Amino acid sequence: MIFSRVLGVGGYLPQTVIENEEIEKLLGVNDWIFERTGIKRRHVTHESAVEMAVKALRDAFKNAGSDDFEYLIVASNTPDTLIPGMSGQIQRFFDKKIGGIDIQAGCSGFIQAMEIADSMIRSGSFSKIAIVGTERLSRIVDFKDKSVGPLFGDGAGAVIMGRSDKPGIMANYSRIQGEGYESIVQKHGENLEMDGKAVFRFAIDAIVEAIDEVLKKANMRLKDVDLFVPHQSNLRIISKVAEKLQIPIEKFQISIEDHANTAAASIPLAIKDAMDSGKIKESSVILTVGYGAGLGIASNIFKL
Repeated sequence: MIFSRVLGVGGYLPQTVIENEEIEKLLGVNDWIFERTGIKRRHVTHESAVEMAVKALRDAFKNAGSDDFEYLIVASNTPDTLIPGMSGQIQRFFDKKIGGIDIQAGCSGFIQAMEIADSMIRSGSFSKIAIVGTERLSRIVDFKDKSVGPLFGDGAGAVIMGRSDKPGIMANYSRIQGEGYESIVQKHGENLEMDGKAVFRFAIDAIVEAIDEVLKKANMRLKDVDLFVPHQSNLRIISKVAEKLQIPIEKFQISIEDHANTAAASIPLAIKDAMDSGKIKESSVILTVGYGAGLGIASNIFKL
């Protein structure tokens, strides 16, 4: 039987950092951002989303021990160009004959890309697939807008998935809905707009749903999970979910303090942080869960 596994994880964060104090001056507030979001700083760049993606992929290939791959999936909400997609532009840096596609599925896009890759590998069509989430959100955010300015940052994260005879990805879950889509919108040529209160209400129930459903599909229970890796958007949301599910907050990876919300790059960057800090070990069971524009929710369970 064919399974898929995560072979390597990589990430890239730009060197330029904007601390809360700089944004709070623009907003006319003091010590407000961290208290409401858990964010202290965010990384911003003048690099392209493609350039960041290449750096994250190279890091993931290094950690996987090989740069061989046959297909590339790029998840992003802030592509450098609408036409063409970024997968072909990224391919030029690796000079390999590969297939590829771009997807735009909000902040849950990376997990949905992993679900697609899992299906493609299990089908026998491909043996190794690279996935990268890359976001230059500073390009579409007005830092003077209190509803979005403090929340977002730039960065890229990647995973390499490959064929295995042992289970790695154990279950996937995803769902989209049009109802409430207007709570997170970026119109052509305009900045990102968000109804924070509506998103907050949606997020808590969405995360709980995605965790419950993926556990059912995997025939597992909450206690079987070693580490929960949620989308890094707001610490208060993660804390509410932990409280609702009666899970110690220590079982959740928290990277938002230093990354802010990096949308489709959020999950792989958080996984990399957990691996670098030793929270994820070779036998760890990890549950990722994301939500965002669409509205969409997604989750998966995998074992390294």
